Amino acid sequence: MTVFNHPISLSPYLPIDPKLPIIGITMGDPTGIGPEIIVKALSMEESFQACRPILFGDQEVLLTAIRRENLLTQLQVIEELPEEGYRPGKLFLVSVSKLDAKSLEFGKPDRKCGEAMGSYIEEAVKWLRNKKIDAITTCPINKQAMNEAGYPFPGHTEFLAHLAKVPRVAMMFLGTQWRVVLVTTHLPVKEVSKWIMRDRILSIIEMAAEGLREYFGIAEPRIAVLSLNPHCGEEGLLGEEEGEEIIPAITEARSLGLKAEGPFPADSFFKNSNVDLFDVVIAMYHDQGLIPIKTSNFMESVNFTLGLPFIRTSVAHGTAYDIAGRGIADPSNLIKAIVTAANLLKLKR
Repeated sequence: MTVFNHPISLSPYLPIDPKLPIIGITMGDPTGIGPEIIVKALSMEESFQACRPILFGDQEVLLTAIRRENLLTQLQVIEELPEEGYRPGKLFLVSVSKLDAKSLEFGKPDRKCGEAMGSYIEEAVKWLRNKKIDAITTCPINKQAMNEAGYPFPGHTEFLAHLAKVPRVAMMFLGTQWRVVLVTTHLPVKEVSKWIMRDRILSIIEMAAEGLREYFGIAEPRIAVLSLNPHCGEEGLLGEEEGEEIIPAITEARSLGLKAEGPFPADSFFKNSNVDLFDVVIAMYHDQGLIPIKTSNFMESVNFTLGLPFIRTSVAHGTAYDIAGRGIADPSNLIKAIVTAANLLKLKR
């Protein structure tokens, strides 16, 4: 994995606007880079220019991260929402777990860590329901540890859908050049074709269009739909999903008045000449959509969940165990995700 590095700035700050939205930030995996990038990000001004952040995590883990990074950051545990005092270098924390920070080993989350990760998300959603916060931004989790702790979900997205009791959600990745929505998310590649179904694809197209209208002000989104198989299946020679599922979904979407086109061969679609032709791209599976997003500008990419009754953004990277605890994790992607959540709130309002 690429080594991250980002200078920490503690320059004089401007007063924080009390009308700025309140963004809840979940700590993610205590043995990953989540705690480090949080304390770094919130020691800088940029997030505070967009919002008033509140953390959901573990007091001892975050204090350990602050000491490890030699920051002058203050950590204040809260039970109710503070009316004032938001500033770089002062973190308000809803302390959800009580882990033994000294016993934790980077890259090796145990069952208690898995339970903690799930509890941060649950508590943040509870604050959202009670209208104490306006949106959430999540740091990366370890899905296996959470499953072992009793959270049987393949990822954040599906867990949040469960908590919000919504029938459908989708992952939209916002990059510097492309917006990409995934038909399937965290599945083994051998399982993907089973989920390439007409109704599912149509649902994702509809959600993408609705999201662009609601959050980006695009009244008639132009939607590109990618193929699953090489060369769009070569009329069935290389796969039948295009003819049996993808094209019928596109046809139905067009009958509903949506400007959907395709399917396009994925290997040649992501070129500069297509950037201005479409507002969003529907990708059939995880890596098909995320490789071009993350290759173009990895640290500027943000995950935004469609279909939830609230705004949730996330970093586009994982727990980064290979650099966790080394003090070199770059917080810029977390800052981007926090600022994006605040901007989406403005656009929606």
